[in-house]
Amino acid sequence: MKLTLLAAVALLSFATPAFAAVTIDGTAPPTVHGSDPGLVLTSTPGSFSTDVSLDGSAPVSTHVNNLFSVGTGEGSVEVFEDTVLYPISVAFSFTNPFDTTGGSITGESFGFYQLFTSCGLFAGGCGAVVWDGPAIFNFGDGGSFSVALDNVTFGTPGNAQVGGTFTLLSNSVPEPATWAMMLMGFGAVGVSMRRKRVSQRPLAQLA
Repeated sequence: MKLTLLAAVALLSFATPAFAAVTIDGTAPPTVHGSDPGLVLTSTPGSFSTDVSLDGSAPVSTHVNNLFSVGTGEGSVEVFEDTVLYPISVAFSFTNPFDTTGGSITGESFGFYQLFTSCGLFAGGCGAVVWDGPAIFNFGDGGSFSVALDNVTFGTPGNAQVGGTFTLLSNSVPEPATWAMMLMGFGAVGVSMRRKRVSQRPLAQLA
């Protein structure tokens, strides 16, 4: 009897989807401006894993510090060449949720000078990346989350780690087959518990 109950509980645990939290895994390979004219950039893709959740129906955000790095090997910013805006983009590749779809996050990279700071004339200026805004990705049946990347600055030469904020907007609704498995799991647990109660009654009560 205990074995039957354990099997039913195991079935229920496999059949029940995770409503509270979603684990997001993947890689973030950026595409950068890599030749003159313009501020020549280099990048190193990174991998990430984070959990996002809903507090009731309210989205909860989680920040990941290092999604990838971006920088430049140039020794200084050349005015009118490196100060021009050039596009940069990140096409995320998600391994979990495995059925995630969505576009890339785009932005602009450029060099600049800011007097009386570490990005001043004597320091050779700095590079920067400014992102256009968050992107929304969809998964499962109605699930979605957004990713917003951090704007960064870096020296010449130098690099910076780019972090991002993941926000679960809605969770996936279980498919009908999943609901059926859940009901079977609940039914199996109920039947096992009822049989256990009957087997524990005294023989006089069963007569």
